[in-house]
Amino acid sequence: MAIDTPRAMFMHELSDIYDAEHQFLEAQHTLHDNAADPRLRTLIEEHIKETEEQIQNVERVFELMGESPRRQPCSGAHGLVDEAEKALAEIENQALKDTAVGVAATKAEHYEIVAYKDLIDSAQMMGKARVVRLLERNRAQEIRTARRLERAAPRLLKLAAA
Repeated sequence: MAIDTPRAMFMHELSDIYDAEHQFLEAQHTLHDNAADPRLRTLIEEHIKETEEQIQNVERVFELMGESPRRQPCSGAHGLVDEAEKALAEIENQALKDTAVGVAATKAEHYEIVAYKDLIDSAQMMGKARVVRLLERNRAQEIRTARRLERAAPRLLKLAAA
């Protein structure tokens, strides 16, 4: 699909984040399986539920835009998932693995925060208030999860260093 209008670019980026959310949802299950720290596991479990809601919100955005949901392969998400999988495969110490899980999840959250901000700006420019609200809801969840992960990082790192 040619990207020759702001709407076309919005739809391309929406398809991109739709794919990213699916990739990150699958990756969160892997992160959860690799995490031992109870608080980290709970945080990931909670965000898995949020990610499922976010996917539904993106599907609603497609509907509001008069389009069917479609995934545009997201190379950025693929790279982050691949990086996390490689790191986890190389780490044997469980406390250090928990730290890597937290780092991987935080990187994904920051990627999504930026992607949603750009989509929100475009939707505002197009005068799509309902779309903006759905995207802002997703972005707010990503910000909250990123902050929680960032607060957990020093504790996880201290456990790994002990």
